[in-house]
Amino acid sequence: MLRQLMIGKKIEQRKSALAELLEQERGLDLRSANLEAALEEANTEEEISTVEGEVTTIENERSELTAKKTTLEGEIAALEGELEQLNSAAPSNTTRSNTNQSNQNERGAEGMNKLQVRELLKTGEYYKRSEVVEFYEKFKNLRAVSGGELTIPEVVVNRIMDIMGDFTTLYPLVDKIQVKGTTRILIDSDTSAATWIEQSAALPTGDVGTITNVDFDGFKVGKVTFVDNYLLQDSIINLDAYVTKKIARAIAKALDLAIIKGTGSANKQPGGVIPAIPAGNKVNVDEDADLLKNLVKQIGLIDTGDDSVGEIVAVMKRSTYYNRLVGYSIQVDSSGNIVGKLPNLTNPDLVGLRVVFNNNMDADKVLFGDFSQYTLVERENITIDTSTHVKFTEDQTAFRGKGRFDGKPVKAGAFALVTIVPAV
Repeated sequence: MLRQLMIGKKIEQRKSALAELLEQERGLDLRSANLEAALEEANTEEEISTVEGEVTTIENERSELTAKKTTLEGEIAALEGELEQLNSAAPSNTTRSNTNQSNQNERGAEGMNKLQVRELLKTGEYYKRSEVVEFYEKFKNLRAVSGGELTIPEVVVNRIMDIMGDFTTLYPLVDKIQVKGTTRILIDSDTSAATWIEQSAALPTGDVGTITNVDFDGFKVGKVTFVDNYLLQDSIINLDAYVTKKIARAIAKALDLAIIKGTGSANKQPGGVIPAIPAGNKVNVDEDADLLKNLVKQIGLIDTGDDSVGEIVAVMKRSTYYNRLVGYSIQVDSSGNIVGKLPNLTNPDLVGLRVVFNNNMDADKVLFGDFSQYTLVERENITIDTSTHVKFTEDQTAFRGKGRFDGKPVKAGAFALVTIVPAV
């Protein structure tokens, strides 16, 4: 078990480094686009020479990034392979741990992760894979099968899960685990310091940690979408783009709402962050001249210094940010001239803290949180079935995509809800 935990941590670290490289690569793409515009505007030899020097710099940086990405992807693949071997050799009734599942987080049954699926899409190999071709052939004929249900292959599921990030703001932030059956995750909730002792002495029994059980169920989420029968006769590319986006968008919106406000097993849905927040982490701040200062002070409810935390983000509605907070990013002098930075509305922040927009938040409420402390369990496969009866006269077929999920905050104290109220 310790070996699996160690490898899982290494995988997590390398994936984090890989995400940073991908972000740097996007920055290079933006710089390249700007250079293209600058090159078109360049008139003198000096201007052209300046652009040429920058092109060389970007090419060198891109080459270095590519080498680093290749190395990291190779290390991740090797570590995931090693972890898979260890897991397969472990007893079948061994308790599954949170970190132990990190290798399955973005992998399918064939060991293909989302990044690899993206590469297959770029080259067009995705649409040539036998399981993809077979699935969409069955999909086209599914309407002819009474009561038929089709399991979506893992490579397509990974594509759906990847696309979900385009329609959701919270799903990419939470910790995700793919499992089968009922799951119980063991979490050590003890965050006290270690004890200094003689090298030959035994550790005090009080330092073994406090183990907490977190049980996860599996609640169904589904969405019926309609496909024009003529689309079913088109190429796999058109059908795949339509179906995967429809299913991804529907599930993503449902998961976002559940992560924020889910009421738990009583209503057959995951448990949300806001219902679980301790009373001490729910506060009000006045809408006055000190609003920004008093608002960011509440981050201290989460980042107490007693233990390390992951990235803390501020989640709110767009209207809350624009009506209450965006003005603090614009500084003007007595003449009305701008003397401070303008807000970056493409990547909004709150005094350096990343702002995440979510329409499920109520107006004038700000949710601070480390969303890595929310665990979402993706259970079994996504399936799809059909009915031709609902819109038979309109020559459309109804398809229903279904998945099973559960989730809950494993550390409710990692979140704080702040409500902005009128000053008295």
